[in-house]
Amino acid sequence: MRLSLICGMFVLGAFPSVAADYAVDYDASTITFSGTHAGDAFEGLFEDWNMQITFNPDDLSTSRIKARFTLDSAKTGNATYDGTLPQGDWFDVKNHPEGVFTSTAITTNDDGSYGAEGDLTLRGITQPVRFDFTLSDLDADPVMVAATFPIDRLAFDIGKKSDAKAEWVGQMITLTLAIQASRVEGAAE
Repeated sequence: MRLSLICGMFVLGAFPSVAADYAVDYDASTITFSGTHAGDAFEGLFEDWNMQITFNPDDLSTSRIKARFTLDSAKTGNATYDGTLPQGDWFDVKNHPEGVFTSTAITTNDDGSYGAEGDLTLRGITQPVRFDFTLSDLDADPVMVAATFPIDRLAFDIGKKSDAKAEWVGQMITLTLAIQASRVEGAAE
């Protein structure tokens, strides 16, 4: 009996752990953006977005991230910017109301952080992006996810007609993710 229990434990331990789904606490999480306009810094946030996270540090091939954000929910607090962002030359929300990021691979970095590769779609244009992110202790609840990375707005034709040389609005826009999520019990795949 004892031998079969030990063998059973060994066999169970040989299988990789299962990826877990995480529920985002949207009240405690933000997706913000920042850049420069005429040399002055600006920042804003997306007020309407959602994210699906499945993560397994022992088998990253089963891990994935998908985020959708409503582009007309981008707010800076500056009436001029907030009036311009939805327009056709910028986010073009009439024709492309949302942006989507879908991961294609998640990897471990040498420093213990993680890397996410995937496809970002804005204005109907899809480009590959890669960013690094950190996680708090996965045994704790909730888990904190943090990332800061640049996006080339001209690669998505954002503001390309009015500012193709990035003379007014900086070409690189920084996205910052501060996500708080809890493991969903019984939702492992």
